[in-house]
This record gives sequence, C-alpha cells and structure tokens, in this order.
Amino acid sequence: MQQLPEQIPFWAIPAAIAAAVVALIVWIYVLIRAYRYRKALDAAIANVAYEMLKNVLIPNGNGGQIHVHYLLLTQRGLLVADLLDRPGAIFGGDQMLEWTAIGKKQRYTFANPQHALYDRMAAVRLLTGEVPVEGRLLFTLKSEFPKGKPRNVLRIDDLTDDFPPVDKARGNITAAFGDVWANVKRHAEANPIS
Repeated sequence: MQQLPEQIPFWAIPAAIAAAVVALIVWIYVLIRAYRYRKALDAAIANVAYEMLKNVLIPNGNGGQIHVHYLLLTQRGLLVADLLDRPGAIFGGDQMLEWTAIGKKQRYTFANPQHALYDRMAAVRLLTGEVPVEGRLLFTLKSEFPKGKPRNVLRIDDLTDDFPPVDKARGNITAAFGDVWANVKRHAEANPIS
C-alpha cells in the first residue's frame, strides 16, 4: 500500500519566507557595517596624506610587480603603509620570523610583516630617488601590544602622532615632491584582485 505524502503545515511556508527575509536583512547589515568600518579606516589613513594610492601594483625592480596597500604623499615624503586587522594581544619583534596574536578565543601566529613592508619600501624607493620613503605597519584598534611595539608599527589611532594631519584646503605644500609623485602614479597600476 502506498503512503500519501504528509501535507506541509499552513504556517511553514510563511515562516520559511520570514526566516529568509531576516537572514537577508542581517547579511545586508553586516555588509554595510564592514563597508563603513573600511571607509573609516581609509579616512583615518588619508588624513595624513595630500594624495593616496590604495591597492596598487608597482614595479619591483626585478621585472615583476609588488602590491602596495597604501602609498601616501605626506608632508615628509612618501609613506608606504600596510593595514593589518589582527584582533588580540600581539607579541612580535624585529628579529622574529613569526609574531603571535592571542585573542579571546584563539591563539595564532603569522609571518613577521616587517619583511614584506621593507620589500614594498624598496620598490617605491626605486621610483623616488632622493625623496624620503618611510613605511609603517598599521594595526587596527582590535590589536594591543602589551610588551611594546616593534619598529615601524603603529596602531591606526597613533598615526597622527607620527605623521601630522594635512590641510588639503591649503593646497599641496609638498610641491618639491610633485614630480616624483607624478612618476610614482604613472608607474602604479590598480591591483585587479584587491
């Protein structure tokens, strides 16, 4: 004898639709928050620059290219900045191969980011000649450094302590760097995978 399929309760379809709508709203909310967070980080970094290039590829001097997260024209010259969003207490040093992050729920290690920063700085120096090029590893507010910060490491809220904010309304007072900046922009390409 063949069994008849059970009927779906009348409330199941509206409940499934309501659950899908709630999930969609939550997903959109999370995307909007992530977008606003990223925009706030970009604005904080751009605050110290007359002009900024973000996620670009520049020649590395060996026939290839290297990715630069942020390249800024500041009052002091050019600044190469890498943004790291690593939650937890960060323990690292200049000579260490790996740094450790200890968060509320996990402990993990990551490669010392200074080495990649130095490579990016060297590539930029190939385009700038005598113009000063500095580099900083910028960590978000989710990071803490209980044992001190290694060389060239800042939290993003400390960036203006190292590099003064610029008044873009006054114009570019770094005219001495204008030709060099134009050369850097000419060689920079948007990174298609960023």
